[in-house]
Amino acid sequence: MTSINKKIKFTVSYNYDLTDRTIEYYKESGFKHYDTEDKNLKFGRGSVASNMWTFNPLKWKSEIEIKIAGQKISADFNINATGQIPTQKEEELWDSFIDNYKNYLTDNKFDFKTENDRNLSSTKKNSLKYVGWALLGGLIGGVPAGLIAYWTGINLIVSIGAAGGAIGLLTKKINDDKKKTAL
Repeated sequence: MTSINKKIKFTVSYNYDLTDRTIEYYKESGFKHYDTEDKNLKFGRGSVASNMWTFNPLKWKSEIEIKIAGQKISADFNINATGQIPTQKEEELWDSFIDNYKNYLTDNKFDFKTENDRNLSSTKKNSLKYVGWALLGGLIGGVPAGLIAYWTGINLIVSIGAAGGAIGLLTKKINDDKKKTAL
């Protein structure tokens, strides 16, 4: 199972109800508020099945636990990326989403909705280029598999070859891009 785990801790100097503002941030961002227990909040979104169909990483299956102790916040983000090969841009989207939560609590005038929408739009555009790489990989794997299927009479070979080619080239391209940005 592929997962992304992130943690954040910070202190807020403003004197307002951090629980209410936290609930507002996540509800406005499309998350469900599951539980509140002694200033501990739980939010979630998505499902493993929906992971495979969405171009919005913020809709991946995720669980968020937030602890509020006075003016101190600590949060754990567990993002289940099953069915995805997370790109650098998708991981950066989660980083900015988490930073925007902090900014929303520490800067009373911060417009998180605009910032999150802008980052999501940029991430979706970036993800579309990978669709092209998957199609090319499907073609590269599907053509030879089609010839083998023709010779053997086993049509299933085409599907396996095309899917394998698509996943193989897509994985290679994403990993190569991550290595370039890591340098």
